[in-house]
Amino acid sequence: MRLRYKIILGIPVVIVVFAVSMCVIGHYTTIFMIPEVWSQNSPAGESYEFKVNEFKCPLLKAGLEEGFLSEIDAVRVISPNGTIYWLNRDFNINEYSGEVTRRYVLYGPEKAELPASGKYLFEFIKNNQTTLTKTKNYKQSKIDYPTNIQWERRGNDLYVSWTPPEGMNKNNWYKVLVWSLNDTPDLFISLGFEGTSVDGLLEDVPLLENGEYMLNVAVYYSEGYAYTDMYYFTWDQYATEIT
Repeated sequence: MRLRYKIILGIPVVIVVFAVSMCVIGHYTTIFMIPEVWSQNSPAGESYEFKVNEFKCPLLKAGLEEGFLSEIDAVRVISPNGTIYWLNRDFNINEYSGEVTRRYVLYGPEKAELPASGKYLFEFIKNNQTTLTKTKNYKQSKIDYPTNIQWERRGNDLYVSWTPPEGMNKNNWYKVLVWSLNDTPDLFISLGFEGTSVDGLLEDVPLLENGEYMLNVAVYYSEGYAYTDMYYFTWDQYATEIT
C-alpha cells in the first residue's frame, strides 16, 4: 500500500517536471513556433489569415526581439493551389494587457474567401535562403460572430456585453478590442475572455476624456475567428455612441 501511495504522490511531481522541461526546450527551439491557417468571418464577409507565432517559456526571461523569428528576413506561405503569400512582421507588447506578440501574419481582405482545404507550406527565409520549412494541414471551416453588442462606462472601466453565436463552449475564447479614432492619440487595447462569457469588463482603461474610439468583439476557435462590425463611441460620461 505504501508503495502505491508513493507512486500516486509522485505523479504530480513527474507532470510538473515534464511540463517545465518542455517549456524550457520550447524556449530554445522551434517546436512551439506554430504555423496557422485561420478562417475569418464577419458581417462584411469571409476571408483568411495566415500566421506563425513564436511562444517563449514564461518561466524564463525573454526580450521582445529574441528567438528564431527575430533573426529571419521573411516568411512566405504556399497554398494548396500554389499561390504564394508573403507575411508581415508583427512584434509588439500590448501595454494594457501585457500580451507579448512575436509573429509573422497576413490578414486577407474583406469579402475574399475562406482558405481552401489542404496542405500549406510555410517557408522561413534568411539571406534569400529557406532555412526552415513547416507544414499545416487545414480543413475549411468557420464560426459565426457575436451579435447584440452593448457597452457602457463604469467609472474608468469599460463594460461590454454580447450575445454569443450558437455552439460556444470553454474551448472558444473572446477578445474585446478598442482602437482610437480621428485626432485622438493612437491607442490599441485588447483583453481576452473565456468562451462561455457573455460580457467582459476592461478595468482602468487608458482612454482620454472625450476621446473618440471604436470597438468590436471577436470570438475564436482553433481554426479561426469571427468578429463583429465596428462600434464608435466618445469616452464621455456615458460612452455615447457616435452615429
